[in-house]
Amino acid sequence: MAHWVSLRSLAKEDRPTSTWAVAGRMLKYLRDWTGQVTIGIVWLVVASIANAAFPALTGWIIDVATKQAASGGSARALVLPALAIIAVGFVAILGQREQILRLGTAGQHALYALRNDVFGKLQELPVGYYESVESGDLMSRLINDIEQINSFLSQGFRRVLGSTLALVATLVAMLWINWVLALATLLVVPVMLGVSRLFGMVARRAFRKRQESIGDVSQTLAEELAGIKVAQAFNRTAANRMQFADRNAANRDANVSAAAVSSAFSPVLAIISTAATAMIAALGGYLAAEGTITIGVVVAFFGFARAFFNGVSQLSSLYAETQAALAGAERVFQLLDLPVTIVDSSTAEDLGRIEGRVTFDDVYFRYQSGPEVLHGIDLDVEPGSTLAIVGPTGAGKTTLINLVARFYDPTDGTVSVDGRELRDVTLHSLRSRLGIVLQEPFLFAGTIADNIRYGRLDATESDVRSAAETARALDFIDALPQGFATDVGERGATLSTGQRQLIAFARAILADPAILILDEATSSVDTRTERLIQDGLHAILEGRTALIIAHRLSTVRDADRIVVVEGGLIVEDGTYSELLAARGAFARLHEAQFGE
Repeated sequence: MAHWVSLRSLAKEDRPTSTWAVAGRMLKYLRDWTGQVTIGIVWLVVASIANAAFPALTGWIIDVATKQAASGGSARALVLPALAIIAVGFVAILGQREQILRLGTAGQHALYALRNDVFGKLQELPVGYYESVESGDLMSRLINDIEQINSFLSQGFRRVLGSTLALVATLVAMLWINWVLALATLLVVPVMLGVSRLFGMVARRAFRKRQESIGDVSQTLAEELAGIKVAQAFNRTAANRMQFADRNAANRDANVSAAAVSSAFSPVLAIISTAATAMIAALGGYLAAEGTITIGVVVAFFGFARAFFNGVSQLSSLYAETQAALAGAERVFQLLDLPVTIVDSSTAEDLGRIEGRVTFDDVYFRYQSGPEVLHGIDLDVEPGSTLAIVGPTGAGKTTLINLVARFYDPTDGTVSVDGRELRDVTLHSLRSRLGIVLQEPFLFAGTIADNIRYGRLDATESDVRSAAETARALDFIDALPQGFATDVGERGATLSTGQRQLIAFARAILADPAILILDEATSSVDTRTERLIQDGLHAILEGRTALIIAHRLSTVRDADRIVVVEGGLIVEDGTYSELLAARGAFARLHEAQFGE
């Protein structure tokens, strides 16, 4: 039995995942583009060295100019330093261009791979997971959090690496020119590192809370938009505005908190760097006055100090962006790490061609939370027969067909097809032999033909048309201006409920399943559409095993067999006339509907 892991509970743990673990996992997506990354890093190093050379070259040209002025020499001596500055500037610009191109390209390919992994994971997760997760929080992870990762992989990674290399190159140049002033500059580094570490712990939590609050807002928006008709009908719009305002305020406060944490970091570092610059100015001036160093060295060190502390300041702002990306990545990786419980076993085999016998052997089932739903179900459905499953709401009818499709596994007992336990066959081979029509038909954006062909992509136009005709959908489709090429809109919004249901039947027919499952497939359509469907059912069900859940007992009159489920147990089993004559549970349901 699957026990779903709550993303919400994972996300709200106080302690974040290790920064290095999350960052390392993000960067693993760059491994297929090692060549581009390596070239980009080489250009980063070149650009960093070129930029670090500017202050030294500036000091050189000042010393040369001072010497020539003092000795009355020619200005030609300034040509070489000037050309060197121009050459270094050209190299720095070229390096900037190449690193953006190489690392940016690699970052986008890494993001492409990550999005594919996430979508693949969503396809693998069992149906039960989606019944337990908040859709808004999930969409926030798929959109907002991945966008944070996108920002890091396409720009942030390059900028962090570039700023770090620039700091290293500047430091090396400082040590090479004058180690005394360099060491004086480095005295503030431990203080900066301590402030950065403290900020990192606070910022990570702030950004994670911000992302969670975005999920709450997204959840509210998704729910309210889906239920806008109900909200207006029950005059709940004012109350809903207040409820949304509360969640929006929480999101606002979380964003303000994250901004406050970010804004506090740069001023602290600015104060530290200003104090360090003043110390370097005093020490440099003293050494120049003593004749230990030249004025050019002092000027160069001022350039180095500005570059060094600007680099630290830039890293501080990038650190905030990096923490936001890490918070987003942590939430995305929580999704990727969810266990997939409905999977093929190592010994699973292809189901092969089947007759369609379905057997429940002492089946018990419970969902993640709540009481047991099924209590020892024993049921054998003959191949090619039609079994109707009826009973009150909450009796366990839908759970039975969910087990046949292996959306869930039984807590105890087995479900088999043609004598083969479902856990012993591959999911693909099982589901390729099933056709399912649900109470609420779901259509995808695209044409009518696309939706009918959904489960059989190689179907010809003739196959699609034939399936629509069998499902009694051909008349209304041909009456549309664009026929099968008509765009149904999001979730089939341009069609009526009955029309969507007929297309859902055509989709199931085209898949040519050996076992057809109808879950309240006619309960949401009008009587005329129901008659159309009933007329087509005889052709649809011919030669197939059918499991039909129905509240309208008139739709199961011709079923070969009817079972009545109450409280997770099969309480009656027989034909329509036999169960009426028994004057039991089925007769009571019949009397409640028809007053007979």
